[in-house]
Amino acid sequence: MAITAQGIVDQIQQKMGPGWKDSAVDTFMAGKPDTQVTGIVTTFAPSLEVLEKSVASGKNLIISRESPFWIRSGASGGGAGQAPNGLGQGNAHKVPENDSTYRAKLDYIAAHNLVVYRLFANWNARQPDAQLQGLAKALGWEKYYKPSGGQPWASDNGFFVLPPATIKATAENIKKTLKIKSIRIGGSPDTVVSKVALFPGLYWLNDVQKLMAEPGVKLLVAGEPKWENEFGPYIFDTADAGMGTGQIMIGEEVSEEPGCGEMATWLKAFITAVPVEHIATGEPCWMPY
Repeated sequence: MAITAQGIVDQIQQKMGPGWKDSAVDTFMAGKPDTQVTGIVTTFAPSLEVLEKSVASGKNLIISRESPFWIRSGASGGGAGQAPNGLGQGNAHKVPENDSTYRAKLDYIAAHNLVVYRLFANWNARQPDAQLQGLAKALGWEKYYKPSGGQPWASDNGFFVLPPATIKATAENIKKTLKIKSIRIGGSPDTVVSKVALFPGLYWLNDVQKLMAEPGVKLLVAGEPKWENEFGPYIFDTADAGMGTGQIMIGEEVSEEPGCGEMATWLKAFITAVPVEHIATGEPCWMPY
């Protein structure tokens, strides 16, 4: 039975029920909502490579966590030919229509009858938090989950009690498990840690302070900081103050891609008209060794 991109989004909204909130972030970013869908791909960010893989697999609706046009928040966009506008934490951002990369991507989307829908705010609002669950599952940490009261599997309740190990050994294990090409570590490598705070994605200093205030937490494992000039000195100062804390930054894509895979699993449970798969965006950075 034929179904349009808008029809798929309607099913998603119905499945989320009364918790669904209209959002400038969750919107069609490119393509036409009335396009007939041949298949669905979920991904962290719809790069050209992801779009090409989607076409190769015969799927034309891409449901992504991030925008195809490199902006973090809201968009007026939706439809080929429109340059999306975003408001990123107080800084207006607009993609220039004459930007060659933007034009190439928009042309590719139009030529292959693709539709890109961003599902971010409402996906984040779901409980339990599939982004946190997905990363914990990818790390093999589910059995170590120790919520600190409140709502389990909530973004501010990502606490795990691991077998004691040094920060260096923990980082090496994470790098190997997630097959990470690049990883950044702060704190003394020989500090032994057990209770860890896990936070996928982009985080702010106040997120860090709340998580690190949890009794026993000595290590934060997260995506990437919003402002490194705040977060870096904070970690250095807590370590220098004798608190024995550390941090491991695994990158935003690495930390959030597993949750996007969980999105595909969730969609498969109720969308039966077309096939659904997850295509990873891939880690953008690498190290020269």
